[in-house]
Amino acid sequence: MERVLARLPWRQPEVTVFGRRHPIPRRQCYLALPGCEYRYSGTLLTPEPLPREVADLMQWLNRQSQAGFNSVLANTYRDGGERMGWHRDNEPELGPSPPLAIVSFGARRRLRLRWTPKDSQAIELAPGSVLWLAPGVWHCLPASRRAQAPRTSLTFRRVIPGFYRSR
Repeated sequence: MERVLARLPWRQPEVTVFGRRHPIPRRQCYLALPGCEYRYSGTLLTPEPLPREVADLMQWLNRQSQAGFNSVLANTYRDGGERMGWHRDNEPELGPSPPLAIVSFGARRRLRLRWTPKDSQAIELAPGSVLWLAPGVWHCLPASRRAQAPRTSLTFRRVIPGFYRSR
């Protein structure tokens, strides 16, 4: 799988946060079935085709869960300085109660989860691990001085096909 991930068309786009444009502190690639555009932080992502190995993994996850995943936001973190801030996956094209699964490759990293604004918990994501997230859970991947090697996460989502074409 690492060879497949290395060949993805990685980008480091800018996003809008509190009205200002910033490059994201990681590289990403959005993969999905045709018509499954995804928007976050003011950026509309048009999908790249799913490589066979990623599509096979998606089918396996769908058999385990009946989630109906049809898209993957891949993020790669070159070292512990790259990160993802607190967020929850609640974009309208994901529907009212979106399932989410994260599959990790590469270095171990700690993902933080929170259900209330003041309470968070860390979970270590090992290579090859799968984390199923309940809808609405806040999560982040903070910077880490301990993380020296790259990590890639594949975050599987179910996007409403054609959501942005009808708007």
